[in-house]
Amino acid sequence: MKGDMFGAIEIKSIQLTLYRFSDIMVLVMKMTINEKIKEKGISRYRLSKKSGIAWATLSDICSGKTKLSNCSVKTLQKLAAGLDIGIEDVLRLETGSNTVNKTGKPVDLSYLETNLSEHLKKAIDDYIKGDEEKVTYMDCLWCELYGSINADLWSGVISEEQAKYLREKYLFEKEQED
Repeated sequence: MKGDMFGAIEIKSIQLTLYRFSDIMVLVMKMTINEKIKEKGISRYRLSKKSGIAWATLSDICSGKTKLSNCSVKTLQKLAAGLDIGIEDVLRLETGSNTVNKTGKPVDLSYLETNLSEHLKKAIDDYIKGDEEKVTYMDCLWCELYGSINADLWSGVISEEQAKYLREKYLFEKEQED
């Protein structure tokens, strides 16, 4: 039958749905705005700067607080230009994910580790390797990583949110509440 759903599978948070149109199967891929940003290899901060969309607005779109269908045409045009895709393609994207915390931000913050400079990536890798090998100069590696985070923050390569995330993840342990 025309338009009957044939089946659906999910692979790494990308939902693939197969539809049967007569004897032809069509693959429909639903991609979120976050996956498109990751596919383009840019951070939300970079997209905000490139597109001219306010960081808060872009954050609301990416977290699912604001649906793309509720955005103004001007915002959609800026988003399309920032992602180098057409407005029609932007409207096909889904906003956010169901894995958000009470503030509306995604639980998975790994997107904050995208688009890092080479020297910051190296400082992170050296710090992790030093910690694994229990080297005696961890204080030097700690200072190198801290300095690299700050250098990228001050030069505008990473956002304040990325810097805070990297510091908390690698340098400062979150205090546990009793």
